[in-house]
Parts: sequence; C-alpha cells; structure tokens
Amino acid sequence: MRVARQRVLVHLNSLELGGTQLNALDLAREVANHGFESVLIGDSKTLPSGPSLLDVARKHGTRIHVYDASDSMVVRARQLDRLAQEHSVDIVHVYGTWDSGARSTYWGPARFGRRPWLQTVYEMEVHPTVKCHMPLVIGTEYLRDELQARPGGTVLVRPPVDMAADRPCTRAGNRFRHEQRLSGLLIGVVSRLDPVMKAVPIEVAMQTVEQLNVEATLVVVGTGRDATRLERLGDAVNHRVGRRAVVFVGAMADPRPAYQAADIMLGMGGSAARSLAFHKPLVVQGESGWSCRFDESSAAMLARNSYWSSTVVTDAVGMLASQLQPLIDRQEYRARLGDFGRRFAEETFGLTAMGQRLAETYRAAGRYGVLDWASDIGPELRSVVRKVVGHRGQDAR
Repeated sequence: MRVARQRVLVHLNSLELGGTQLNALDLAREVANHGFESVLIGDSKTLPSGPSLLDVARKHGTRIHVYDASDSMVVRARQLDRLAQEHSVDIVHVYGTWDSGARSTYWGPARFGRRPWLQTVYEMEVHPTVKCHMPLVIGTEYLRDELQARPGGTVLVRPPVDMAADRPCTRAGNRFRHEQRLSGLLIGVVSRLDPVMKAVPIEVAMQTVEQLNVEATLVVVGTGRDATRLERLGDAVNHRVGRRAVVFVGAMADPRPAYQAADIMLGMGGSAARSLAFHKPLVVQGESGWSCRFDESSAAMLARNSYWSSTVVTDAVGMLASQLQPLIDRQEYRARLGDFGRRFAEETFGLTAMGQRLAETYRAAGRYGVLDWASDIGPELRSVVRKVVGHRGQDAR
C-alpha cells in the first residue's frame, strides 16, 4: 500500500544567503525522496538587495513563498495559521531563532497541539526561550549530549553537504581565477560578513596573510552588515604590501567555483564542512581568533564542535600562521588532507544520510499533541505578564 505524502511548512529564518538557509533548501529537496513535500516560506523583510536565497532556490526548481510578516507576534501567528491551512500542511518546521517564527508557530498553526512542529537550531547554543516539548534538531554533537534529557527529544542532523553537487572540478576553479584575475596560492573564505561571529576570524586572516612569508592571496566570498568596514581593512592591507593580498568578491548565489579555485580553505560551521567535500585542506577558525588545522588527529573534535570554537587566544595571527604554514610549504600535504577530508565528509554529513535522519524526525514528530503544547505554556504566560506589568509601569510614569 502506498503511503500518502505529507506536507511540511518550512519557515526559513532569512532569505539572505547563509548556511542555515542553504541547509534548509538542501534538506527540503532530499526529504522529498522519503515522502515529504516541503512548502518553504520566508519573510520579505529579510530579502537582501543583491543575490538571495531565491536565486539558489530558482536554480534548483524550488519555490519559496515570500510573505510580509507582521511585526506583531499575534498577527504573525494568524498569518502562519492561514498559510498552513492554505497549503494543507501536516507539520511545521521552523529554522533558526533569529525572528519570532517559533513563537508565531506555537500560537498559530501548532496552537493546542493541532499540528506537530519542530525547530532547527544550527547556532552554537540553544537559547533558554526555545520550547522544550517539541522535537529539536541541532547540528552540533556536544549540544545533543547536553540536551539529551529534553522532553521533546533532541536529534542531531548535521548541516548537510550535497556530495554529488559539491565535488572537485578543476575547470570551474580555473574559470573563477580567470574572471577574478587571481593567480598563485589562494586561501579561500566563504562567509557572511557580519560583526557577530564572522568579522574577527576574517580580520585575523587578513592580518595573517599580510605577515606570511609567501605571496598568498586571501579571497573572501560573501556580504553582510560588516562588509564595508572589512573591505576597507583589506584595502589597507593591500596598500601596505603593495599587491592584491586580500580580494573581496562579494556575494555569490553559487560559491562553488570559489571553493574549487582555492588551494586552502578557512572557515567555520557549514562552510568549513563544505570545504571538505571539495577536497580542500581546511583550517577551522573560531569566532574569537582560535584556529586549528583539520587532519586525522583533530577531525573528531572539530566535527563534535561543528567546526567552531569560542576560545579566546592571545596571538590569533601567530596561531593561524602556524596552522597555515605546513599547508603552504607542502603541496603533497595539501593533497593528502584533501583526500582525507572528502572521505570524512561522505561518512559524516552527506546530504543523503542527513535527509533520511530528518525524514525520520518528521515521522516521529506526529506524536506531538495538546499535552506537549500545554507543557510549554508557562514561559509564554510569564512573558505576557512581564509585558503587561511593563506597560503599566510606563503608564504610571
């Protein structure tokens, strides 16, 4: 007997180009192989002026429904409820904690446990406001261990990499080098250019390239709120060394050619994982300047921490230079680590395996009901009381 397909309303955290959003697109396509049809929605206020998630989705033949999300949580809950009804969805899947998507889902399509819902948090910590009684998807192994006692369950679905699409291709890399007028040894970074988490490692990378005893070029792909400031710092480095040591190429809807062109990749989170699929040696960077070369001795630790660290170091530039220098000096070492990284990626976070795990989570989410919903109402009521008391205090003044 053929099982009917289920529909999932997938609430994207943003329509900008970013790791979590791209992961959501990949997983939505993959779970279709397991009987789940995804209806993707995103807030129009998150749509950037340049390349966006819509461009990536269009390339894959995937539609994203853009809606004008209200600033009022109550109104937005009604909006999501209407969208869930219009598309006859069975499950709601909220990505990220950047906006009120989770609260609006709780009070909208999932109200009174009418529909099961789940949330994916690919951040490096889970905020206390995240509900406890629905399934939670995380991408970091240590968070799964910390949250194993959650009533709603915690599932590890690592940020996936499409091993078929993300694979070595010399021709694409050479074309990127030609278009960007690049030659010699390239150190690549694909990242949002934001002040939170991302800016410090990029600054450290620029300072390191300036001090290296070799004419390597740092190529940065991406944009964000800190782009202008970081580009000015890059221009200053180029002026001091008298060459194009740092090159910003902006946002790319498809950054695969940049990965292909690099000899060495720097990164964290999903971008770091994707680098491994491209057969590239990788140095993982933390948000405060820490860095570590990905190899046989560090692979398990770095995967457990989702290729990230909050560790603060006293000499971030010196640390990164020491991680890079053996890779710069020895081409055969770069090739060996590239081989190892590709094998590790296939076994650890390939899209096929991660899509199957998410599909299993969708099936299990059907157990969510009114008692689970009611068990999470306490913090919501306390939030309402705090707002009412705050408004009364303002009125009294």
